[in-house]
Order: sequence, then structure tokens, then C-alpha cells
Amino acid sequence: MSGRYVVGIDAGGSKTHALIADLEGRVVGGGESGPGNWEGVGLDGAFDAYARAIDAALRMAGINRTDICAAGYALAGLDWESDVARLESVIRRLDLPGPYTLVNDAFGALRAGSTDGCGVAVIAGTGSTVAGRNRRGATFRTFGLGMHWGDFHGAAGLVWEATRAIGHAWIGRGPATALSDAFVRAYGAVDVPDLVERVSRGAAPPPNGRLARLVFTVADAGDEVACRIVRQAGEELGLTAAAVVRKLALEHESFDLVLAGGVFRARNRLLIGALTEQVRRCAPMARVVRLEAPPVAGSLLLAFDAAGVPTPPALCVRLLAEAHHWFQTIGGME
Repeated sequence: MSGRYVVGIDAGGSKTHALIADLEGRVVGGGESGPGNWEGVGLDGAFDAYARAIDAALRMAGINRTDICAAGYALAGLDWESDVARLESVIRRLDLPGPYTLVNDAFGALRAGSTDGCGVAVIAGTGSTVAGRNRRGATFRTFGLGMHWGDFHGAAGLVWEATRAIGHAWIGRGPATALSDAFVRAYGAVDVPDLVERVSRGAAPPPNGRLARLVFTVADAGDEVACRIVRQAGEELGLTAAAVVRKLALEHESFDLVLAGGVFRARNRLLIGALTEQVRRCAPMARVVRLEAPPVAGSLLLAFDAAGVPTPPALCVRLLAEAHHWFQTIGGME
């Protein structure tokens, strides 16, 4: 092994991040670029995003490509077996030496949050995906394509249920809810009809996943309708996670249940409790881990795996903490 550094790349629909660490787990450089999902920007656009993030990380670290010994890629858009060849062609153009690991970005989050790279990760942002790996190397991942193909619709789903409840309350089909006032205030509207008119006529943007925080805030204040919505979201995520547990025959094993994505940043106990309850009905030894480190830390650990370098707990603790610091430095925690 000639190089003494590894690089991890996490590419998503809005940003691409790269981090470089030495073989002791010390992060020495980071870089950020724009969208890296080839489905949205094309293969050339994905290459540009990966290359710009890597080049920025190399400059910050003060090293050259030849100093890299392995890489880990956790990429959005790696959804089907047919995607592997096209993305490997992009990776070859990056001209990084050494072996590499290439996975869907959901497995990067799993590697970042689990002690041994095995277990189940529930990623809930705008949408949601559940991915898992057992200790025999078998993997499984949901489609991640929303409610039409079996997944909970993430933050967007929470907001959709909230606006539905607001509509039901207004027409008298459902109970009154504090969600109505919360959304009216958020839009600077006079009342619910004014809010709906603004949205339907294009004078205001339609409700989206960014308003999920309102649903959590109203639920935290005890509103029964908001609590029901949050609880049901947790149950949906938990039922899907439990199905992945069974797919991988993890029911009687101890494993990490990693919670990642913006929906879990609210730390809502009702959501996490409902999710955990569903999983522990079939897997009582599941350990809940809320991912604090950026997903790109998982890409770094995947690079260690590719290099055949062990990642004992002390190294992981150092790497995850330093990755969090560097991620904030390059603006990724916004």
C-alpha cells in the first residue's frame, strides 16, 4: 500500500461531500460541490460533482491523488444493478489509485452509524429509504421511491398528512387541530381559506417537507391530531424497518438500528418510540442509534474496508467526531 490516506465521497440530490482521513482516522481535508445524483445531472454532471469535491478535499489536505490508497463511494442514484457499470465508468475517470467500495448512499449511512457495518438504517429526509446488511454479507434495500412503491414519504408525507387534517378540520370532517393556526401563521395568511387560496393560485409555494418541523412542534405541544400523524409516521417507518429485519433474518440477533436524515433531527420521542416499538416486536435486541455524524463519515469507513484496514472502536470514535467537525467547517450542516 503506497498511499497513506483514504477518501470518502457521499453524493446526493442537492450536495456532494468528500472527506480525506489518514489511516489512524484523523480527518485532514474536506470538500463540497453541487448535486451528484447522476439521475438528475447526468453522468458528466456527476463526474464534475465528484471531482470538484475530491479536488477541494485534496487541496485542503495538502496531498496529491497518488497519496490516496483507497476510496469509498456512497452514491444516490445507485439504485439498480444496471447502475453499477455506468457509475464505475465515472469512478474510473476520477483516476484515484487503489481499491474502492461502491454502494447506494443508504448503506453509507448504515456504515457511519453501526459499530460493524451491519444492521438496519432508516433514512428519513424529504422521502425515506430503509437499508440493511447482516453479518453474512446479505443486503436489502427498499425502493426509496415514496408511498407509491411501499415507502413512507418522509418529511413530505408528514406535511401532506398535516394539510389533509387541516382540510378535514375546516370542512368539519375531522377534529379541530392546532396545525391549522400553525400553518396559517407560517404562511402569513388570514385563515385557512386564505392559505389555501394563496397556494392554489400560485401566490405562495405549496407546503413541502421543510414544514415538517411545524408538525413536530404542534405534536410536542400535545395536539392530538399532530400526535396521531407523528405516531403513524413512526409506525410506518418501523413496519418497513421490521420487514427489512425479517428479510435479513436479524430477528434473533443484536444489531444497530440507525436513524438518519432530517426527520430525526427533531428528536421527537413519539416518532422514535413508535418506530422502535414496531422493530422490537420482531427484533427485541435492536439497539437504536441516532446518526450524529455526517453520512460521508460512512463513506470514509467504507474506504477503510476497501483498503483492508481495521476500524476498531477508538478509530471510529475519532473519525466520526472529526468528520462532524469538518462537515460543519465546509458548510454541510446548514
